[in-house]
Amino acid sequence: MKLNFKQDGAMITTELMRLLGVAPMFTLAAAVLMLIITTFSIRDFIVRQQAERKSLELPQFSISAKPVPKAVYEDYAKVLARLSANVEVTAVPEGLQIAIADAQYYPEFMFVLNSIQGVSEKVIWRAEEICLAGCKSGAASALVKGLTEKVNVKLRGNDE
Repeated sequence: MKLNFKQDGAMITTELMRLLGVAPMFTLAAAVLMLIITTFSIRDFIVRQQAERKSLELPQFSISAKPVPKAVYEDYAKVLARLSANVEVTAVPEGLQIAIADAQYYPEFMFVLNSIQGVSEKVIWRAEEICLAGCKSGAASALVKGLTEKVNVKLRGNDE
């Protein structure tokens, strides 16, 4: 097919003018479509970055400790007193007071002292004072305090 610009020149000019009138509309539609696609791409990128940042966080652990109430000390004093009649176990506001009057009962004193954690399931015991010779209250004495501890865990990405 051969184009004759002398005869068909007016027709080509007419077609070009018609297409150029519609071109700005196509350009605007393409620009709006590209803007929408770009907006969704940026939103997806931000969501992915936040998820990746949360996955890199390490779990956080903390321990909360609470002192044991006096009623619990009284219960443990009754149980521990049954282990040996020669060892005096009393509940005091600060904890458990374990004592012996005569040094010959030292093995029984150590047995009762070592048995505290064994009879406890949820209480952690710590000896605040231990006197093994020349004590004011007898041959040996100990003041033991109890705590209940709870481990708190904050997992990755959990803001609670």
